[in-house]
Amino acid sequence: MSRNKGSFSFKNNFLSRPILAGVFSFVFLFLLGFFLLFQSYQIIRESEAREMINVMDLVEKNLNNSLKDSYSVALSMGLIIDDEGNIRDFEQYAPLLLEQYPVIDVVQMVPGGVIRKVYPYQANKAVIGYDILKDPKTRKEALKAIDVGKMYFAGPFDLLQGGTAVVGRLPVFKNNKFWGFSAVIIKLESLLEQAELNKLAGEKYIFQFSKINPESNEEQFFLQNDLDIEYNISETILLPDGDWKFYIALKNPKEAFYELIPMAFFILLIASWLGWVVTLLFKQPIRLQALVNSQAGELAASELKFRTIFNQAAVGMVRVETATGKFLETNQRFRELSGYSASELNGMNFREISHPSEINKNLVLIKQLLNGDIREYSLEKRFIQKSGNILWVKLSVSPLWKKDTSGNTHIAIIEDISERVVAQNELMKNEKRYRALVENGGEVVTIFNRKGKAIYSSPAIQKIAGYSEAEINSVNLSSLIHPKDIAELDKQILEAIKFPSKPISGFTIRAKNKKGEWRWTESTITNLLEDSSVKGFVGNFRDVSEKKEAEINLNKSYQMVMEQNRRLLNFSYIVSHNLRSHSSNIQAILNLYNTTTLEEEKLNYIGLLSKVGNALNHTLEDLNEVVSISTNLDLNIDPLQINAFLNKTIDLLEMQISDKGAIIKRDVPDEMIVKFNAAYLESVLLNFLTNAIRYREQKRKLEISILGYKENGDWILEIADNGVGIDLERHGDKIFGLYKTFTQIPNSRGVGLFITRNQIEAMGGRVAVESEVGVGSVFKIYFK
Repeated sequence: MSRNKGSFSFKNNFLSRPILAGVFSFVFLFLLGFFLLFQSYQIIRESEAREMINVMDLVEKNLNNSLKDSYSVALSMGLIIDDEGNIRDFEQYAPLLLEQYPVIDVVQMVPGGVIRKVYPYQANKAVIGYDILKDPKTRKEALKAIDVGKMYFAGPFDLLQGGTAVVGRLPVFKNNKFWGFSAVIIKLESLLEQAELNKLAGEKYIFQFSKINPESNEEQFFLQNDLDIEYNISETILLPDGDWKFYIALKNPKEAFYELIPMAFFILLIASWLGWVVTLLFKQPIRLQALVNSQAGELAASELKFRTIFNQAAVGMVRVETATGKFLETNQRFRELSGYSASELNGMNFREISHPSEINKNLVLIKQLLNGDIREYSLEKRFIQKSGNILWVKLSVSPLWKKDTSGNTHIAIIEDISERVVAQNELMKNEKRYRALVENGGEVVTIFNRKGKAIYSSPAIQKIAGYSEAEINSVNLSSLIHPKDIAELDKQILEAIKFPSKPISGFTIRAKNKKGEWRWTESTITNLLEDSSVKGFVGNFRDVSEKKEAEINLNKSYQMVMEQNRRLLNFSYIVSHNLRSHSSNIQAILNLYNTTTLEEEKLNYIGLLSKVGNALNHTLEDLNEVVSISTNLDLNIDPLQINAFLNKTIDLLEMQISDKGAIIKRDVPDEMIVKFNAAYLESVLLNFLTNAIRYREQKRKLEISILGYKENGDWILEIADNGVGIDLERHGDKIFGLYKTFTQIPNSRGVGLFITRNQIEAMGGRVAVESEVGVGSVFKIYFK
């Protein structure tokens, strides 16, 4: 009893001394204020640190965008290197890429480490032939790019052509062997401008840019800023693609401390003022009572405000007896949603308007709420309206008692989400429908990255091509494309890069299935690299082999019919002209024979008939050979080495070559092997070499040049001489005609070139001629 009395005495003694209460209040607020001030200082420092992190994130993002653009350019340049290591159309693609990516200043192609191609050329031609793998200044970082097998940025360093820049080198491998680099150059000022350092620095920050020097292994700084990293609040970012570091720090690190000094004086002032106020309050108990009364009035106003919000809320609200689920109070919106009136809802509980399948779940959550296991819960459920219709709602429940206390009522907020649920269900149906189309359609859908690696392949790939998704994802898609069609696919991809999101349809290309068969496909490629849900190229491939084969066969048939028609017309002309000529001669001689009575003249006419008969026999033999070439469909076609047949033909003509003093020059590689009929090849070579000897220029020594080489993947045999030549302006359209002669040389019948051309074309090849009178002739045989 004395204890309580003593406590009451202390309280009265404290309240009876207003000055003591004022001093206590001053000290308390002063300490509290400086504690909060210290916390504010810490918050400011943390906020400044977060701001610097955000700024560095922007710098990193800008730099990564530049490096990403650089990688795109280097990869695009790498795509113009064919499987044999040749650089195709560099001068065509380089300007387009620099125009599309202005951050890049120069592009280079560096086969074997030696710079061979550069654009722009005039300003950078000094680096042509420069071997980066032999120069100690560039060798180490170049080798690092090869080791890591990806884009690596060297520098900044001084360029041979002037200026300071960073060089991004993408190692290129062909057939698993290092080919060289596809390189881009970004001048240092362009890189810093892209990073927006000046803009982001403003009046608040300073930046520094550094790199470990590959020769000295010391950190080298590139900006004229004195950055005291140990003293300042600072942040750094490390860019592993180039082993660079960017630093940021405050220009005035003590500024935050100085800014809080006025606040300290303000806290001191407030603490003094509050001590004075507390002193006055303890002197005026009536005023305190008035304050209590005022707060009671505010509480009543809050109650009224809650009532207004409850009844006029745009969502349904219900006060519920937690233990029984009985509705104690409902607002207008809930009555509209349920379809019941206020009197009908009075006495009802949540079970009566809940879908039967969801009642147990609701009861479990209410039990957890009563036990204090949870403080609130939300769920989506179905309500049954008075009309019997189903309504989807989001239910949010919160208790109307404080934590760690007991109570029996809670507030429930009901939001109509029927439209959203319907939309979600429709979206799921559409997604299932689309997936069914993709997975069961006759078209392969593939998503692949810039390197040609598949990210996703639809199940149709196994049905159409025989590959599983794992198998197709483990290879580069370009390895499945026919070598002659890769250029077309590369062109299509470059077009897709140029026009993002636009479907680019390509020509029909050949792709290899799992059985090793080449199948004709139509491809459509869409660049969705920037789409965060795709991040790749979307390729649609349709198997059109049957259609393409039918088209090819139809074209072959058409060409064959046209060629047969041409030959038929030519043959009919020859038959009608030549045979008619012989028959006319025979008829004329017989008429003369019948009109004469002199034996001597008759013998003379018999001799003429013999000559005409011999000529007719030659004509029939020639026509028979032409028909044999055109109709022989069972010829044996074998791989034949040209040099072996040349040796045989030259040995056969050795006497004529020696007699005419001809010089034969040969440059035919041993690997020149063509698919041809052996008899036809002997005939072709013999005919061309015999013609070169027969139609030589008498005034100069005969020289015959035989050259073999490849052009566009096909073998060409070139036979040139310095003979009399042919006037192609007069005879070019008749040079391979039957019985067409262009010189006065005896025994020229005009049969050899006609038969030779027919033999070459029967093997799927063609022959061309270049000739000038008095200079010589060049015959080119294009083998299939």
